[in-house]
Amino acid sequence: MNSREIKASNQILREIEQGNLVSMGRASSLGWILFVKDDEEYALHLQTAFRIIVEEKIFLASSDMFQPSDRIQSDDKFDFETFEWDIQGNNRYDERVKQFMEKYDHNLRVDSVSVNQMGDLSIQLSEKITMEAFIDMSEEESWRFFKRHSGRHLVIGAEGIIEN
Repeated sequence: MNSREIKASNQILREIEQGNLVSMGRASSLGWILFVKDDEEYALHLQTAFRIIVEEKIFLASSDMFQPSDRIQSDDKFDFETFEWDIQGNNRYDERVKQFMEKYDHNLRVDSVSVNQMGDLSIQLSEKITMEAFIDMSEEESWRFFKRHSGRHLVIGAEGIIEN
């Protein structure tokens, strides 16, 4: 990303600073996070590698979508060959998101947001929690940010802003 794109991206993302992370989940392999600030809803869709760091450890990562939940894996009849990761609740990601949301229950404030020259995203939350997304492909959309119910989307890929 060039300096103009970095500046524009950071300016748009600042809309959620001092807002709250209120929900998260997935649709197939797309991770989504919902933020609210001043009664406005903002969404972040992630189609790239991402993780959430809690207490200096990775608590949740995008690849967890493809790993069985503890409940599924502990079943004596579990067979990885027939594991259906895309069924809601079957994978580690769904399990960890549920634990995360139960623990923090809409009480996470967005302290700061930044995008670097590669298009990687970092969101600093209260409770010393960090969310990071890393561009992991050379083309295509990696992540998008938008105010819900509006037509304007910030879409980022390896080559910079795809749509704004």
